[in-house]
Amino acid sequence: MKKNKLKKKVEIVANVRYRITIFTFFVLIVYIIGLWRFNFFSNQITIMEGLNSVTEDRIALENNIQEMVKGYPIEQMVPYILEKDSLTVAFLVSIAKKESNWGKRVPVLNGEDCFNYWGYRGIRERMGTGGHTCFDSPEDAVDTVGKRIETLIRKYELTTPSDMIIWKCGSSCAGHSEYGVRKWISDVGYYFEKIIEN
Repeated sequence: MKKNKLKKKVEIVANVRYRITIFTFFVLIVYIIGLWRFNFFSNQITIMEGLNSVTEDRIALENNIQEMVKGYPIEQMVPYILEKDSLTVAFLVSIAKKESNWGKRVPVLNGEDCFNYWGYRGIRERMGTGGHTCFDSPEDAVDTVGKRIETLIRKYELTTPSDMIIWKCGSSCAGHSEYGVRKWISDVGYYFEKIIEN
């Protein structure tokens, strides 16, 4: 009789321990899932906030550029320019201001605009006044000049107007006046900073 009671108590204790273990395991699983979901959704919120910030910055950049070049010939190129990354955009706009006053002083071929607002001199079948490249369209111009600027940024790490003086001088500024070099950097830098600080 005592053995049966003792056996029953042992079974009850074992059963209770089993239930506590199962319950603890269940609570632990719920806790882990809760942490995972909280972190997952928290990360999602952080990602969304980051994307919103990037989108807002990009919209501000687009509005700034469009307002800046309004009424100038380069205005027609803005949609193509804005396809580029922010640093390339800054150089495309600021160099074009210095080299052509955003398209008001440009090389021509047979009296027609060559869409070369950057003083670009890549050899092509069609060359405009002053030995400057003639582009087939505004899109072609932005694509070609944009790729060259992107190469200078990525391959040679030219990320400031003073770095980008190579655009004016080529491999050496020895043949250029010190004043002209400083003026180019200053003029390009003025618009470059307005765009980058956006």
